[in-house]
Amino acid sequence: MKFSNVEFVVNSSSDSPTFKTHDTIDGEIAFTPHQETNIRDITITFKGMMRVEVENMNTHLALPSNSLQKPFLSIDMPIYNYFGDTSTLKPGKSYRLPFKFIIPEELPIQACCHQCANHQIQHEHLQLPATLSYRATKSHKIHDMSPEMAEVVYGINFALWRPDGKAGRSKIQEAIHPVQILPTRNEHPPILVPRKNKYYRLEAEKSLSTGILRHSRGKLVACSAQPPAIQLQSLQPTNTDASTTLKIDLRFDAANLDQSPPRVLAAEFHLRAMTFFGLEPWQDYPDLTDVSTWGSRRDFWSDYVTLMPTDEIEFEWKSQEEEDRAIFTASIETCVSLPTHRRYPPTFHSCLVSRVYALKATLFYRVHGNALGRSSTFVSVPVEICAL
Repeated sequence: MKFSNVEFVVNSSSDSPTFKTHDTIDGEIAFTPHQETNIRDITITFKGMMRVEVENMNTHLALPSNSLQKPFLSIDMPIYNYFGDTSTLKPGKSYRLPFKFIIPEELPIQACCHQCANHQIQHEHLQLPATLSYRATKSHKIHDMSPEMAEVVYGINFALWRPDGKAGRSKIQEAIHPVQILPTRNEHPPILVPRKNKYYRLEAEKSLSTGILRHSRGKLVACSAQPPAIQLQSLQPTNTDASTTLKIDLRFDAANLDQSPPRVLAAEFHLRAMTFFGLEPWQDYPDLTDVSTWGSRRDFWSDYVTLMPTDEIEFEWKSQEEEDRAIFTASIETCVSLPTHRRYPPTFHSCLVSRVYALKATLFYRVHGNALGRSSTFVSVPVEICAL
C-alpha cells in the first residue's frame, strides 16, 4: 500500500525539546496525500501511553498475557476550520495542518477508574507522569535509568482513516512525533519509612572490634533523614544546580574510657532510581516491606548513578563521659549534585508505573588501633526529584 507523506515540525529552539505543565506544544504537519482525502478522515491527537511487560515466571501454566499497553491521555485537535469550505484534499498537493496543545496539569478522572486505598492515591494517579523511556533515550546515549519493561511515552499522533461500513472506519496510516514531558511537581512532606524494608535504611548500627581475638572497641551508629527535594529545571542533561544537602549524624559508644572514635576516611554517594511496575493497577503505594505481596504480575527495576559532593567532608568528634565509658558524637553535612550524563524523571506514582529515588551514603572508616584496612557503613534515605 502506498502511504501519504507526513512530516512534523514542532516550534522549539531545541532538537529534543522538553515541555512542562501548562506549556504549549505547537507546530504543523506537512501532509501530501497520495489519493483524494476527506479532512474528516484525518485526526491529530496528543497522546500519552504506558507500556508494561512482566516476565512469566512459570512457563508450564497457561498464564495471562505478560504485556500491556494503556493509553492514559488523548487530546484531539480539530482541523476542520483551517480549510474554509474545502472538505477534500487533492492527491499530490502539499498541505500544512497546524496543531496546538497545552500540557494539562492533571489527567481526566477516567484515567484512574480502579479501586484506590484512599483519595491521596487516586490524586497521585491522576497527576501527569513524567516521560520514562529507555528506548527513546537510548538513541541519545543518555538514559533515564528505566527498564525496557516499563515506559511512559508522549507524542503528537497523526492518523489517516477510511470508512469501514456501518458508520465505522479503520486506520490506514499512522505517524507519531515523540515529545518529552516534565510535569511540575511540588515537594511533598517526608514519607513514613517502614522500619523493615529493603530499599531504605535510615539508621545503621555496627559493633567495632580489632585484633585476632576481635576485642570490642564500641558501637558506631549512623542515622539520617529525608533531605530536601532535588529541583529540576529540565529533563535535558544540563549544568544547572540540581542538588540537595544530606546530613548524617554519627554516634560512637566507646567500650571503655580509653577508646578513641573511628577515623572517617572517605564517603561515597549514590542516587538509586527505583521503578515499580505491573500489569495490574496499584491500589496503594508499592509495599516496601514485603515484595511477596505484589503478586506475579508486578515487578521492580533499580539502577544507580554516583554523585559527587560539592565540598570536602569535614567534621569533628565531640565527647562526653557517661559513667565508665565515653560517648562521641559528630555530624556530616554535605551537598551532592546530579551528574549530567543521565536524565532524571521526577518522582511519580501512576496506576501501573511508579518512579522513586533513594540517596545512599557510604562512610569508610578505620577503627582506632588498626594500622591498615578499612570498614564501611551506610544509610539510604528517600529523596524526591521535583520539577519547578
